[in-house]
Amino acid sequence: MASSAYGSTLPWAEPSWYTGRPTPYYKESHKRLRDAVRQWCEEHIAPYTEEWVAAGAVPPSLYAACAKAGFLVPIASGKAIPKQWSNYPIIGGTKPEEWDGFHDFVLWDELMRGGSIASLFIGLVVGAPPLLKFASKQLQDKIFPEILSGEKRICLAVTEPAAGSDVRNITTTAEKTPDGKHYIVNGEKKWITNGMFSDYFMTAVRTGGAGAEGISMLLIPRSEGLRTRKIEVIAGPLSSTTYVTFEDVKVPAEYLVGQEGQGFRQTMVNFNHERLWIAFQAIRGCRIALNDAFQWAIKREAFDKTLIEQPVLRNKLGNCGRKVESLQAWTEQIVYELEHLSDAEGARILGGTTALLKVQAGMVCKYVAEECLKIMGGLGLTKTGQGARIEAFYRSVPSYVVPGGSEDVLIDLGVREALKLHRQAEKAKTKL
Repeated sequence: MASSAYGSTLPWAEPSWYTGRPTPYYKESHKRLRDAVRQWCEEHIAPYTEEWVAAGAVPPSLYAACAKAGFLVPIASGKAIPKQWSNYPIIGGTKPEEWDGFHDFVLWDELMRGGSIASLFIGLVVGAPPLLKFASKQLQDKIFPEILSGEKRICLAVTEPAAGSDVRNITTTAEKTPDGKHYIVNGEKKWITNGMFSDYFMTAVRTGGAGAEGISMLLIPRSEGLRTRKIEVIAGPLSSTTYVTFEDVKVPAEYLVGQEGQGFRQTMVNFNHERLWIAFQAIRGCRIALNDAFQWAIKREAFDKTLIEQPVLRNKLGNCGRKVESLQAWTEQIVYELEHLSDAEGARILGGTTALLKVQAGMVCKYVAEECLKIMGGLGLTKTGQGARIEAFYRSVPSYVVPGGSEDVLIDLGVREALKLHRQAEKAKTKL
């Protein structure tokens, strides 16, 4: 017999396992995490979201509170928490050895339900992994205690005004001083999320010649010559999207992440988790919109019937539901596969698939947001009241479509990676 439902009982407003249906993926530790994150967000986030949006910023004190509550370590880790971080708190009392990719999914699902808090952590999500995977132990030992305690913050600085998705052609330079002790950095980065309040910038720089082989990753502390200015974006102010300028910024040579010339590969590996994480957020955004659209359709009357009694309206909702549940199932499949592959094999086998997943997440968001907005009518255009969350979701859709790579680029990448795997498999067959 199925256990009782958790959360909304409206169709497709929650993942199926939240409703009490059987699941092969989620265990008691996932349920504990879900409950803990939701309770914390309902107490510390939900009552203040409108106030923060109106002010254009989240109070800095909240980040320290999140560190104390145990959010930062799992957010920085992704699918596995390193043993050396076991002395830091983890939300939900989850043990480091228990943590997996489904905990990561649950964490973001509930953070997105919490609304504005999710934007606080984007820099950590994309900025910490290169430090964890590729940096020297000396650099990790210096930086991680600062960012995992909430004392300082980090972001990723790859995209440039002229390069966009074409990472191979970045132009920000890092030239070594004659004594070899420092790099001097010059250039510009754009659309850098969380840049306004970050202390460290995990930055793709050009240390060599043209193309991918000349790119390196350099951790740049906020210092003289590094300037930031806020960029207003369609989704709102809380992500603190930033234009970053480097003008003769002096960076210690030991802040190089890995070795020179490895930056492009490091960036591509990092993109895989970023794209999966975008899908996590997109799914919850769609479910919130469906929840509110259903609530409205059940009570709103038009032409002597409630909206939900109209077949055309049910058709809209049914199409939304099938798309969201398909996206959930594909996402869970990829999370499961990543759990059973090494990082290197996961990147090789699933890099193209993850790119296509991210594209599908954006397309589903566009469809669901538009259909739910039309169901709400004029309320869907209003930033307050019953349609407020749908209006906000509709406005945020480009945030799922554009970051992590544009649709056309990622679709092409998905096909090329699939063909590469095909050729490798055919070559292996001829050797048998």
